[in-house]
Amino acid sequence: MILRGIAGLIATLVLWTAIVVIFRVPAFLLPGPLEVFARLLFLFENAKLFRHIGVTLTEIVAGFVIGTAVGILAGVVFARLPRVERFATPLILLLQTAPKIAIAPLLLLWLGIGPTPKIVLIAIVTFFPVMSGMVTGLRYGEGSFRDLGAVLKLSPWQSFWHIELPSALPAVLAGMAVATTLAMTAAVIGELMGANEGIGYLLSSGQENSDTAVVIGMVLLLSLIGWAFYEVIELIRRRSLGRFQLS
Repeated sequence: MILRGIAGLIATLVLWTAIVVIFRVPAFLLPGPLEVFARLLFLFENAKLFRHIGVTLTEIVAGFVIGTAVGILAGVVFARLPRVERFATPLILLLQTAPKIAIAPLLLLWLGIGPTPKIVLIAIVTFFPVMSGMVTGLRYGEGSFRDLGAVLKLSPWQSFWHIELPSALPAVLAGMAVATTLAMTAAVIGELMGANEGIGYLLSSGQENSDTAVVIGMVLLLSLIGWAFYEVIELIRRRSLGRFQLS
């Protein structure tokens, strides 16, 4: 899958170069890949691009981990206590359906311009798909294995660890895969709304300076980070499903 993705990336770069050369597109509208690459090298050498990448990655990982942990815990509680779910659902839906570009300024006002509001925003968008996957997996898992657990008189913890969690794991990991793309978007929105470092900050600076090469370079970096993040989740999924496979 990774090799196919790399092949697709190379094909895209070739097509991009061909369009720029054949149609003689002005650089201020669409610079070629080499110009964008040269601009990225300049930023690495003169604008501490590695630091900005590290800031964005830290925000994404922290927010994703927090959102995933809270989502899994909430999923377990909601699956066990439907009344709690019915009470909390309106608030959760209200939070999830609200435009994130509208939530970001509020978080900046409440939490300041540092990394905290970005982490909270990423945790918010990560929470819902993970929670939904956990609830679905626990409620609609393998009923026959649950019956077997009852026959074997497994304790609640043994039943959860050996039966319910493996049944819920595919749905949870599917939710986490969806959350990776949402986390990337939330990180950029948070940094665009207010930040003094990070990839979103550089993207905003490139837009303000009409530097198309910087804008495209930041978009490409974010896409590559999102792709790598997704592949990490896929690797965890394959290994986890092998370890917790029901038998």
